Amino acid sequence: MSGKSRVLGLMALQEKAKIAGTLSDLREAARQKDEAERMVARLQEALARQGKGEGVRLAAEVMAERAMAAQILTETERHRARQEAFAARMAEEQAKLARQEHRHQTLADKAKAAKRSEAEERLALREATQPPRRR
Repeated sequence: MSGKSRVLGLMALQEKAKIAGTLSDLREAARQKDEAERMVARLQEALARQGKGEGVRLAAEVMAERAMAAQILTETERHRARQEAFAARMAEEQAKLARQEHRHQTLADKAKAAKRSEAEERLALREATQPPRRR
């Protein structure tokens, strides 16, 4: 392997390394998105449990529960926004991954074709340097 096929092979390996980095970024974004989804679910459960006290309650208790519910809603919206941001990041990473995989495949195919043509050239050169066969 020399010349053009070597360069193309090295470029394909370099692209493969980039793919590994992108896959790592994609997994991290998916993990963070899942974490945000779990947090939204927990906050919604906490909100559902709010205000289920039995009997007569003081006005201060009701006001405290409302304030807590408002905080929970605010936090829920913040985590939903994080979840959407991570979903968008995942989509970007997937598109980037698709481009990199296509580029890698193209470079690998070109390297294979260049290697084949170099082998054919070496064979043709070897045959050309051989003396003609006697009959």
